[in-house]
Amino acid sequence: MWVKTYSPFRGLLQILSFFLVAGTSGNVEDHFPELGEILNNVEEYSPILIEKNYVIQERLGQQMIAESAKGMSLSINLSTQSIHEDRPNQSFYHRYRSFGSIYARKPLFHWGALDAQSKIAIKNTHISKLTYNEAISNVISQSRRSYLESMLLQKKAEIKNESLLIQRESLKREIKQNKLGLSSALDVSESNASLLQNELLLADLRQSLDNSVNQFKSITGWEGNLTFVEKNNSIHNLLSSKLIDEKKPALIAGISSRTIKRIEIEIEIEKNQFTIANSQLKPKLNLVSGFYQDQVALANSDDSLLRNNFVVGLEANWAIWDSSKSKGQKTAALARKRSLEYALERELKSFRLYIENLRQNLSSAANRIQISNKLLEVANSRFETSRLEFDAKRISENKHLESKIALDNAKIKHLESVCQYLKNKDLYLDAIQQIHE
Repeated sequence: MWVKTYSPFRGLLQILSFFLVAGTSGNVEDHFPELGEILNNVEEYSPILIEKNYVIQERLGQQMIAESAKGMSLSINLSTQSIHEDRPNQSFYHRYRSFGSIYARKPLFHWGALDAQSKIAIKNTHISKLTYNEAISNVISQSRRSYLESMLLQKKAEIKNESLLIQRESLKREIKQNKLGLSSALDVSESNASLLQNELLLADLRQSLDNSVNQFKSITGWEGNLTFVEKNNSIHNLLSSKLIDEKKPALIAGISSRTIKRIEIEIEIEKNQFTIANSQLKPKLNLVSGFYQDQVALANSDDSLLRNNFVVGLEANWAIWDSSKSKGQKTAALARKRSLEYALERELKSFRLYIENLRQNLSSAANRIQISNKLLEVANSRFETSRLEFDAKRISENKHLESKIALDNAKIKHLESVCQYLKNKDLYLDAIQQIHE
């Protein structure tokens, strides 16, 4: 008599099916608490995000440097000297003297070059923040997909292990029947070979699971163990063509990705680079002021006169010729600007096509889920019928085992379809988020 088994996937598939029709609460982490905890701390532990955060700090430092070029610079100098004088018609004279000076300098007019440098630094900081936000989104998305892949591998291993338990019992019966003369040695060998082959497949699945979990940890920086425990295993199956059709994503009117925003900023940077290059051969004015001390020797005395001097004035610096350096800089800035404008137009078309492809992939994945759901129902019905037929001794044990294998394969296909839908949905939601950032 075959013991009736209940698959651990029933609750899992119901959980995953709920994602397909859930609104704002349809993310994977909403139903796997441990993933939610990991993603809440991903900015703190993910090596990629830690690296990107330091890039932002570097850009902020560069921004401070660029801003300082427009401000006042102040310098103080103190010096002490030992003087040995040999004056005509006088005895040798030695003394010490000290001087102090303070100088201040403030740019007045640089043809917009200093403002352009400051704007470039600000925009580079903006780009680094965009890159950081993109890295967060990519890490979270990769973490979700990696988690689903690991969970799928674990469930495949559980299914395979469940089948192995049945095959071991089947092999024991084959051996007993062979001893009673009810089966041949060939039947025993075939059952044993099938069992060993599936044990090899289970070992491969467990190795793939370990590799997948390690990849997940390398992305997130998580060092704990993964349990893949669902938040709620009592959700009824919500899959239906009506519900999926209602959740089919609509066309998006406005298009703007992170790449598009970055290219737009880079175009503005090149405009400022042109301004800087255009100012190279123009006079620059600076306001200068200072205080300094000096000593003037008196002709008929060993004493010296200490003078305090105050200076205020304008300084003009004018580069007359630079062997076409500034001309080359302007040409390069204009060329980069033109190139970025073409890249912007191409990216707009590419991103719109990307979203449309995601919509089609979601629709296709939803249809695949419905088909796999029907296949699962048929396989389950076949298995239940096979169980009754086997208990009534109207079919062979191998025939009944075939129906169990078919049911396991249907479960895996259904789970793979749901996971693929969730991955596509995650990509689509990320694209929509980019538009509204």
